[in-house]
Order: sequence, then C-alpha cells, then structure tokens
Amino acid sequence: MARSRIGVDVGSTAVRAAELSVGSEPPTLVRAAQVRLAPGVVENGEVRQPELLAEAMRELWQRGGFKARQVVVGVGNQRVIVREVTLPSLPEKEMRASLPFQVQEFIPLPVDEAILDYDVIEEFTEDGRKLVRLLLVAAQKDMVSTLVGAASAAKLDTIGVDLVPFAIVRSIGSTATIGLDPEVGGEAVVDIGADVTNICVHENGTPRFVRILPSGGRDVTQAIGRALGMDDEAAENAKRGQAEGEGPAPDEVDRVAFSRAGTFVDEVRSSLDFYLAQTPGARITRVVVSGGGSKLAGLVELLRERLSTNVDRGRPFDRVSARLNLPEAELSEAEPVLAVAVGLALPPED
Repeated sequence: MARSRIGVDVGSTAVRAAELSVGSEPPTLVRAAQVRLAPGVVENGEVRQPELLAEAMRELWQRGGFKARQVVVGVGNQRVIVREVTLPSLPEKEMRASLPFQVQEFIPLPVDEAILDYDVIEEFTEDGRKLVRLLLVAAQKDMVSTLVGAASAAKLDTIGVDLVPFAIVRSIGSTATIGLDPEVGGEAVVDIGADVTNICVHENGTPRFVRILPSGGRDVTQAIGRALGMDDEAAENAKRGQAEGEGPAPDEVDRVAFSRAGTFVDEVRSSLDFYLAQTPGARITRVVVSGGGSKLAGLVELLRERLSTNVDRGRPFDRVSARLNLPEAELSEAEPVLAVAVGLALPPED
C-alpha cells in the first residue's frame, strides 16, 4: 500500500516541502510548494525567528495542499560538525550508548550540548582488533530544538531530523543501482543555497566526507550590489538577467558575478582537495550540483574548468516521478531548489 513521506527544507530565503508516495518504484512526487521567508527569519541556515518560520510553515501547508503532518526536516549549517573517526567495533546498541564517552575529543562542543549520530563507512581489523570507521555527526541541541519547535508551532510532527548533505546524496547522487562503478572513484554532490553550501563526497551512496560552507548565492548578489551601487533586490534581478529600467550594463554585472563566483568555486575546490589529501587513494570523478545558487549562468562551466572533472546538474526528478501540475518550464525551474526536500522525503536505504 502506498504511503507518503514529507521532507521540509528550511533555507535562508524560503521554506520548501516535498511529499513523496513511496509505495511505488520510483517514488512519486505528488505535492511540492515553497513560501518565501522575510530577511532575518533564517540566517546562515539557523532559525532566528521561530514564530515567523512557524507562520510560513502554516502558509506552506495551505498553499501546497499537504494533508499529512508528519515531516522530516534537515539541518546543515555551522552548528553541525561532521568528522571521520575510528573507534573499536561494537554492536549498534552498545556503540550508541558509549558514543558520548568516546567522541568528546573529536568535536569542539560539549557532548551534553550535542545530538550525536553516525554513519558507518567501513569495518576492518588492525593488529588483531576489530575497528569501525564512522562519519560522526554532532549537531547543537539548541539549534535543532529551535527548528523542531517552529515545526511544532505550525502543528507539524517532526518524525526525523536528517543532515542536508546526506539528503542530497539520496536525491541527486549516483548509486550502485544506477551504475556508478566503485572502481572509478567517488562523487561529490554540492547543494548551493543562499547562505550555505553543503558538500558530500560519497561512494555508491555511502558518505565519506562532508563540508558545510558558510557561503552561497547571496554572496554573488551582495558583491554585485556593493560594486555597482544597487540594493539587494535590484542586484538579485540583475544577477538573474531580469534588471528593469536603467542600470549597469549586463557585461558589468557578469564581470562582478564571475569574480565572486570564482572565489566560491575555489572554496569548493579547496574542500575537495582537503578530502583527497586526507584519504589515500581517493578520487573524485564526478561533481553534481543543485540548489538555487547553482542556477547562476555559467557556474557549471566555471566548475568544470577549475575542478578539471565532469560536472553535471543534479536531477532529483530522475530519482522520483514528478507528477506536479506545472508546465514543463516551471518544473525545470523548481527541480534544483527541491533537491533537498525530495532527499529528506526519500527513505534512507538499508
């Protein structure tokens, strides 16, 4: 029997939801909607004004026609720490019970102020000892509680809190089921939001490295505004090629935009270089991008040039069957910004 799952993506400029019917293969995207957020409601991926976010979520449910109220929300900001650690191998129940006592040295905040989770990378034996390599996740409790509290105030029941980088692997990352050869190398998925960019390197769906950058599409907008004397709205319109009336020439806008975009691409490259330097024998043979910031004209080409690898746009609608009552052009516009919400709604593979 078909059952539904709803993922809620709280970004800095909008809150989005995607509802999947997961009783079929592929899952079917049956509803999706977004509501814009006023400046300051969410900053750098953190909820600052939960009462206004709750109001936006209530509007989102009305606008999207969602019936169910159980949701999975995502976190991905500077209050989330992800580290690769090696620990003695234990049964899962014992591992979870002992985790706070084993990982304090790996995270820069007290364990009693963090929500801890992990993803197993591999198990191995060294000097006769059974060990496990984990991707450890530590999220600040207060940050998560504020997000869940806003959802609760909107009369939503949060049944799961997931890491945004893991969600985008599910929605746009290649897996063994669609032909990524493990002998070829890893893949980096990059979701570019307004203020935050989430990066996850994985191999056949297994995360190996996570980096969360405090930068995104808004940095390009602000650079245009500063350089050309425009307010944020006018700069955003100019960035999108939608400037009205008299204003700077398009080539001036492009010059500033690509200067800042080049700095951003270098930040992405440095993150991937760090992973490769820390992981002997690792390779990245494909990069996949999504998010509103990925829509910047020429960005994919710039990434290809500076990363010297294959770069493609993420296609969450290849992973799910999108049955939304939208024209093809609007579906194409919506696809990059729904990648996180779709990934949160997709159930994790066993």
